[in-house]
Amino acid sequence: MKKRLLVLALVMLSIFSIACTKNQTARNQNQNRTTQKQAIGGVESSVFQLGDIDKIKITSDVSNIRTGCDTTSPVLQTTNKDNTHDVLSKVGDWYAVQCPGNKIGFVPSGDCKAIVSDDKKPAMPPTASGTTPQAPNAPKTPSANNTYAATSEEQQMLKLINEARAQNNVQPLKLDGPLSNVARVKSQDMIDNNYFSHNSPKYGSPFDMMKSFGINYVAAGENIAGNQTVVNAHNALMNSPGHRRNILNPDFTHIGLGIKKGGPYGNMFTQQFISKPQ
Repeated sequence: MKKRLLVLALVMLSIFSIACTKNQTARNQNQNRTTQKQAIGGVESSVFQLGDIDKIKITSDVSNIRTGCDTTSPVLQTTNKDNTHDVLSKVGDWYAVQCPGNKIGFVPSGDCKAIVSDDKKPAMPPTASGTTPQAPNAPKTPSANNTYAATSEEQQMLKLINEARAQNNVQPLKLDGPLSNVARVKSQDMIDNNYFSHNSPKYGSPFDMMKSFGINYVAAGENIAGNQTVVNAHNALMNSPGHRRNILNPDFTHIGLGIKKGGPYGNMFTQQFISKPQ
């Protein structure tokens, strides 16, 4: 009797294992079919960073500066609309600000707007000829007059981006000429130096690069992609959470687009996003 029960148990376990294997195989096949439908034959990457925020300006009629980063923390002092405060750091959705008596208070980001000084000099200021006064092999900056005319591909990408933002109730991005020149330099740099990364061997991170070209920002982001067409590149970026987040970020106000032919994927795309300082 025990042997019969043991045999029966083994048979049932075998049947269960086969059923699980078949189900897993079916799931894998479905997943593979889904992946094949979504695959667009390119490569993408994204990055985001806050700028060097010096001050905040109060936008609410009255705002409470609290001792901690939540609405239940005691009120340290109140501040009125248009008052400015020196920023020490950003903690989540709160700004840590300097208060009288060397005290530190916290202001919710919804009660204020960030201010970045526009008069900061670029780390590598361009000369009249449009080159940096660095070593002989230093990279070139955009031309002094920052002339920019969007190509038909760049105009198409901007249209797709702003349509996506409109569908998500987000204000459209304005195309920024100087930033677009930087984006073009980045795309060409990736092609010329055969790499795909946010960190350039010439210019460093995209945020270092923006600053070195004289671009100031409150927050910035970058999407890069290699793909055959604008539509495929846009769809691939929108299907990726990090890239989608940059494209639909309501805090961004301007975009720079640089599309260059070349590289292993046919075209190199650079999208650089910023929220401009007030």
